[in-house]
Amino acid sequence: MGYDYLSNAKRQYWITLFQALIPAYVIERLFWQARGVGVQGVVWCEIIYAVTVTLLEIPSGILADRFGRKRMLLLGCLLDAAEMVILLFARSFWAFGLAVFLAGVGRALSSGSGSALLYDSLLAAGKQDGFERTLGRLRAIDMAGSMAAALSGGLLANRLGFEFNYLISACAMGLAFLAALTLREPPMITKPESGLTGNLQYAKQALALFRAAPLLLLYCLTGTLLGACLIYLDEFWQLLLEGVGVPVALFGLVGAGLSLCRIPANLFAYRLKERHSYRAILLAILAVSAAGYLAVYLARKNALCLVPMAAMYLAAGAADPLVEGYLHHRAESQIRATTESIASLALRVLSIPLGLVFGWVSTRFSIFAGYLPLAMVCSVWVMVFLVWHRVKTGPASKQGL
Repeated sequence: MGYDYLSNAKRQYWITLFQALIPAYVIERLFWQARGVGVQGVVWCEIIYAVTVTLLEIPSGILADRFGRKRMLLLGCLLDAAEMVILLFARSFWAFGLAVFLAGVGRALSSGSGSALLYDSLLAAGKQDGFERTLGRLRAIDMAGSMAAALSGGLLANRLGFEFNYLISACAMGLAFLAALTLREPPMITKPESGLTGNLQYAKQALALFRAAPLLLLYCLTGTLLGACLIYLDEFWQLLLEGVGVPVALFGLVGAGLSLCRIPANLFAYRLKERHSYRAILLAILAVSAAGYLAVYLARKNALCLVPMAAMYLAAGAADPLVEGYLHHRAESQIRATTESIASLALRVLSIPLGLVFGWVSTRFSIFAGYLPLAMVCSVWVMVFLVWHRVKTGPASKQGL
């Protein structure tokens, strides 16, 4: 009897849970501010992170495809734990920058590896059609873990101090590493004529996939734009709460609520594609995002900004598994991690100019004003999406892809 590669999915559930149980996230902006790193410093750290991932994204994806996804996941977990330990003792911008740099290296090493290992594990078991459902469950576990961390993080920080949250977070990352040790590398199922030699060939074949499939490129770019904008909601929602007068003790409750908003979309995103076209789903998510960022700007100094924030998190929960599923169903096993790394690279590259604009506007005016440019970018992309889709499929297209 052969190995049951479906068990990899169960192991990835545990890895995801431990990686989500990070109470440090709920107070990290306040912790950074207390250690002397303000909004502009955070933006520069985001840029360090983005540049690091940008430089290593494709090479790490190729390494994962050539030498194994499990190895990359293990090293990524190890660096995540190191990041938390360094942050615990960080007292200067450069110490925070070093932690972010290691996080970027870890992210690049594991980027694409987790989804590639999951898809090929399902493929080996003949269950690849359930990828979106399984990925959605992983995302839901991630959100549930984040919610538990948020609920406890605010209370722990209030009673035991910010540093205790980072100590717990380092331990959780260590448990994720131990869980990753139990994974089994799945076989790569490829066409006989698809053998690749040399790192450059992996990158060339992955890029050729995007060139040959304009709708795949459009949908991945749309997911990239949505993800790049969401970074600055994920990173600064705590300052938004502080701006409207929400006590720190309630940050965990609010953070848990925002995480909870993603779970239904994570779990049922696979059903959306059975009833609606990718075009309709992604346009709806873009519209919600554009309106949501505008509403956050207009509701400045008002707790009503939580309403559009919740709507955007709900919409974002559907985008991730659907876009990743569309990509993995069309990529071969031997370039699966490389292909996703290219998509992730695009996200990091786009996050740099968005972050510079967001940081400049937020510093010059207010944290709420920083979301106005994001609303404008999403609005413009709606028009780009419509024109691109019409040109590539024709006005009478019924394909719904």
